[in-house]
Amino acid sequence: DKEYLLVKEYAEGGTLRNYLEAKFFSLNWGDKYGLALQLSNAINCLHENGIVHKDLHSNNVLIHQNSIKLADFGLSKRIRDAGQISFETVPYLDPEVFGIIGENSRYLNSSGENKQIERQKKSDIYSIGVLFWELSSGKKPFAD
Repeated sequence: DKEYLLVKEYAEGGTLRNYLEAKFFSLNWGDKYGLALQLSNAINCLHENGIVHKDLHSNNVLIHQNSIKLADFGLSKRIRDAGQISFETVPYLDPEVFGIIGENSRYLNSSGENKQIERQKKSDIYSIGVLFWELSSGKKPFAD
């Protein structure tokens, strides 16, 4: 019998959502800016390596010793393979994503491939913008 283990890093701060619920009023703007910068750098690193996350929201961002850790890469794809769209986290999705279904075939030719890649990156960037709003307000998007 072979036994397999999956070892994960423990994020003592929990998810960004939990972290904000517990510590929002004790965070200053420098703290929030630092988290936002780390988040931006993490997504930039993914994109530079040809990966889109596709499921960015405050429960998939972990905090460990005031450092951002991205989690749940289950929907992540190499940019060239990322044709499917998930609507599980609607508030964090770029509104243009809703118009992509049925249009994907239009973007698969060689001249349109760059458009598809840019849309997928922009979708992650839109999600970052929503996360920035959540960092600055302490509230879930569209909660009111």
